[in-house]
Amino acid sequence: MSKLISSQLLYFVGFTLINLLTFFYSQTFILTDDLYRLIAGSQMTDRQFDDYLEFVHKWQWVSYLFIPLALLLRISFTWVCLKAGSFITERFTKAAFWKICIQAEIVFAVGAVAGLLYTEFFVDVETLEQLSVNPFSLQVFFSDSVPKWSSYFFNTLNIFELSYILFLAYLITEESKMKFLPSLKFVASTYLPGITLWVLLVSYLSVVFQP
Repeated sequence: MSKLISSQLLYFVGFTLINLLTFFYSQTFILTDDLYRLIAGSQMTDRQFDDYLEFVHKWQWVSYLFIPLALLLRISFTWVCLKAGSFITERFTKAAFWKICIQAEIVFAVGAVAGLLYTEFFVDVETLEQLSVNPFSLQVFFSDSVPKWSSYFFNTLNIFELSYILFLAYLITEESKMKFLPSLKFVASTYLPGITLWVLLVSYLSVVFQP
């Protein structure tokens, strides 16, 4: 039992470090002071911009604290979806969903690194909106033709989200020793409704609070 907990903790720490490093690189080498000046400098005096930049640098460390929290919330969200589904359908009730959810995070860790590399080598960043677009999502094709409130929806429709669903099903298959298709149907009937409700909530809040 303790060995299992240690392995899960090791996975969590490893994925947290990957996300921290990608975020650090992005903040240091992509979202540079020159980019801030290009984006906001023309709307401020030199003194206002220097004060703004000082404020950003002073409190930037706070954003690093949210990375492990966001990772834990994402794992917990998937766990709740799968666990609730197992109670309702009375299937895969003995599956170790927490372990599965943590291991499945490798998909998003790879996605974070891939997105960073794509932005670094293939994107000439001139606006913050460019950084908010997932280069492996449908948002790439519709970013200029859809309203801002729908950007989260199109960003969610990406290669790594699909890979995450397939990998969850694979891990459940390995855990339960059953065939892949029943596991995939289970993930589709539990995780997909959950992520759909979440996307709808974020889209609704985007409409309500959109400036």
